[in-house]
Amino acid sequence: MNIFSKLKEKNSKPMPFWRKPKDEDLSKQRINTRPARRDMKGGLAANEQLLKGLYTGSSQELALASYLSDGMVDVPKNMVGVPGIIQGKDQDDKLIKELMPLVIDEFPIMVATMLVEGTVWRWARWSDKLRKLTWEAIPDASVTSIIIDVDTGDITELYIEEQIEYNKSNTSTAYTTRKRHITQELITETWTGAIKKSVQYKNPFGFMPIPFGHRCYQGEWRGNSVYARVLRWMKSIHDIAYKRDEILSDFEPKISITTKDPGKWLKNNVPASERDNKNYVLDPFGNKLFINGEGEKTEFLFLTSDATAQHTAAIKDNELKVIKGSGIPELFFGALATGNHASTETDVLITLEYVQGIRRELTKGVEELVNQSLKIMSFMRFTQPPKFSIQWGNLSLLSTMQKAQVMGSYASAIVPLLNNGSISSKGALFLTKLLYPEFPVEDEKSYLEGLSEMIVQHTSKLGQPTFDDDMGGY
Repeated sequence: MNIFSKLKEKNSKPMPFWRKPKDEDLSKQRINTRPARRDMKGGLAANEQLLKGLYTGSSQELALASYLSDGMVDVPKNMVGVPGIIQGKDQDDKLIKELMPLVIDEFPIMVATMLVEGTVWRWARWSDKLRKLTWEAIPDASVTSIIIDVDTGDITELYIEEQIEYNKSNTSTAYTTRKRHITQELITETWTGAIKKSVQYKNPFGFMPIPFGHRCYQGEWRGNSVYARVLRWMKSIHDIAYKRDEILSDFEPKISITTKDPGKWLKNNVPASERDNKNYVLDPFGNKLFINGEGEKTEFLFLTSDATAQHTAAIKDNELKVIKGSGIPELFFGALATGNHASTETDVLITLEYVQGIRRELTKGVEELVNQSLKIMSFMRFTQPPKFSIQWGNLSLLSTMQKAQVMGSYASAIVPLLNNGSISSKGALFLTKLLYPEFPVEDEKSYLEGLSEMIVQHTSKLGQPTFDDDMGGY
C-alpha cells in the first residue's frame, strides 16, 4: 500500500445513511435480529412533576409555554364529555342512577389526567368508612412495576409505592410511605414513617386497578402524554419568550444630551426655585420642555424595532411546530393558527375524529370500570347487577343556522323517500339515529308508527285528507 492509499484511507469518512445504496430499504433490518426483543413491562411511568407543572403553569422551566395547554388538554376534555350508562331492556336502573354522580364527578378529571400524563388509573373499591363505592385514583408515577402474564398480556400484579404528605395538625406536616402489592387474590400494604403498620387482606372481588392509556403503543398498558412529541419545542418557546421579555423589561429609554457646557444646560432646564436644592434631580421623562442653546441637542434612545423581532418570529414558528407535531387539530388552538394554517371544514372533520378517537380509547376501560362498580354495588344491596351499554353524546361543530339547514333538508327528504320506497324503514331509522343519536325510538316499527301518527294529526289540523296508504307501503 503506497502513501497515497494510506492518506485516502485516513481522510475517508463514513457515508451518510441517506446516501446508502438505492436498493436498501431504510425501514427494514439488513439482517433479521434473532431472537427479536419484546418488552412486556407495560411501559414507562409518567414524569408527573414536569407534566403537571406544564399543565398548571407551576413549572418555572416551562411556565411561559403553559398557554398551549388549554388547546391540548382542556378543549378536547370538554368535547369528550361524560359517557352515558344505558340500562338494558327490562332492567332496573336504580344502581345506574346511583352510580352516575360518581361518573359525572370523576370523568373530566380522568380525561384531563390521561391527556396530560398519558395514563390514568382507577380502582373500583367499596369504602367501609364512607359506606359507599369509590374510584381510587392511583398516580401513574407511583406504579413502580407492572407484572404481565406473558401468555395473555393481561396485568396480574401491581407494585405501588408512594410518599404521602398530609397535615397532622394545624401547624405540623407528616410524611408516610405506603407500599402496596396488588394481585387478584391478595392485597399487601406496608406503611413506614409517621404511620407504621403492615396488613394483608383478600381482594374481595378480584378486581385490579384499570389503566386508561392515551396513544398506547403495541403491547403497552401505559400511554403517552399529549406533550410527549412536542415537549422540547414547548421548552424552546419558554426559553425564547423569557429572554425576549427580559430584554424588553430590563431596557429603559435613555436621554442623550449634546452640549459643550453641562452646567449651563442644567441651569437653563432646572427651575429657578430648585437651583439651590442640592437634592433636586432632573426628571428627563417628566419635563414637558427642554431648553437647548446653540449647538445643543436633546434626544431619547430606545430599543430598535427589530431588537426582538427574531425572538417573536422564532416563537411563532415553534408554535406552528407544536400544532403540527402534537397531532392535535388546529381548531383546538384557536387564534394561534392563522393564514394558510387556519382551520377549515376539513379540520372540523379531523377535530370530530380526534375526539371520537379519545372516546374509543376510553370506552373499553369505562365498560370494565362500570361493570366492576355495579357488581360491587349490587353485592352490597343484595341484588343482581343490571346489563348496560355505554353511549356517548352526539358530537357537532355546526352553528345554529347549519343545524336548522340540516333539519330542514332531513325533513323534506325522509318522507318522499319512504313514500316512493327508495329507503326501507330500517334505513330511515339508521339515517335518523345518525343525525340525532338520542332520537327516542329503538326500532323501525315504533319509528314508523310515530311518524304516521304525527302526519295524520298534522294533516287533520290543516283540514286536509290524511294519507290513504301507510308510510312507504309498510
